[in-house]
Amino acid sequence: MKRFFDLTFKPFFVVTGVGTALGELNAFWPRWTVEKVELIPFDQGYTIILQHWGIMLGLMGIFMIVAAYCAPWRNPILIFSVCEKAFFVYLVLVNLTRRYARGLWSGAAMDAIVVLYTILYFAALPRASKTQPPNL
Repeated sequence: MKRFFDLTFKPFFVVTGVGTALGELNAFWPRWTVEKVELIPFDQGYTIILQHWGIMLGLMGIFMIVAAYCAPWRNPILIFSVCEKAFFVYLVLVNLTRRYARGLWSGAAMDAIVVLYTILYFAALPRASKTQPPNL
């Protein structure tokens, strides 16, 4: 399984990082993004939240791409990513019957794949021996 992650880690996190970073469109074009990409009605009252969410998605996507190439940053970025994405998947699932959740299914599907991949990645990491002292 380690070989699988050695071969797929960089391309997987570059592609899903770019997909995540595209959410930054919410920050600069919230009305267009909500109506044309997320396919839900735009509400002017939520513009600030959409823009904030967009910046957070943009940065998360960039950090996912950085994690593909910068091993020392990898664990903290992946831990944050898996928590953020798992919660988004949860929110979409518990709101499936709501009209506003329909436009978020594709993002939630991608996030669910990232969560599964990340969990398997951490499960495949070699375990440190219990007899060796930790590296300080």
